[in-house]
Amino acid sequence: MIHTMKKLLGTAVLAGLLMPASAQVNAKGTVQVGLGAGFGAHATHFSSEVRFGSLAVKHADDDGAVTVTFPIEVQYGLADRFSLGVCAEPGRYLDSAGTHPNSLFLLALSPRYYAVNKDHFALLFDLDLGLNYLQIEGKDLAVKVKDRYQGSYFRPGCALQWYFGETVGLNVGLYYTAHTFKWKDRDPDNPLLDAANYSATLKTSGVLLQAGLQAKF
Repeated sequence: MIHTMKKLLGTAVLAGLLMPASAQVNAKGTVQVGLGAGFGAHATHFSSEVRFGSLAVKHADDDGAVTVTFPIEVQYGLADRFSLGVCAEPGRYLDSAGTHPNSLFLLALSPRYYAVNKDHFALLFDLDLGLNYLQIEGKDLAVKVKDRYQGSYFRPGCALQWYFGETVGLNVGLYYTAHTFKWKDRDPDNPLLDAANYSATLKTSGVLLQAGLQAKF
């Protein structure tokens, strides 16, 4: 009887050692939901071209900008070390011209690798790959206009996660971010821009600090 109990106890201990800890921040099937704020500082390069037949007039300008965004993200655990999610990020974009009001929206696929995945604590590497949308209001010959830009971006970085218990925690992340915005149209329409084959590109690169609350289920 005693021998049987020892054997059963030893089997249980071995099984416990082999099973992943349930308190790990990420595990297969774990769903994490996050809400936070991001503050970015960017170097910008704007280039435009107006073409009349074979004649092209080009303009370029280097500047800086700041962004404030509010990421809403959902992650699903594929394994203890990996998760995959989506991130929607509305916000604002402000350059030295003080353009206002404006709107910025980002939508990305976000794979993560958990280099450290402990009880209530994780260190992860993140890579956001997504699409962006920017609308800037300005003036064209004293008429208020809205210029719309669309493009893509990528954002590699790392983040720390702390969970106070089993459900609620904090995250802080630091990222490099690079955007390409292509000019799409102007509201109200300007027939001269279409006739002149106007095109413009805004490229930005910089650093982004994010912080927020998260929950896991």
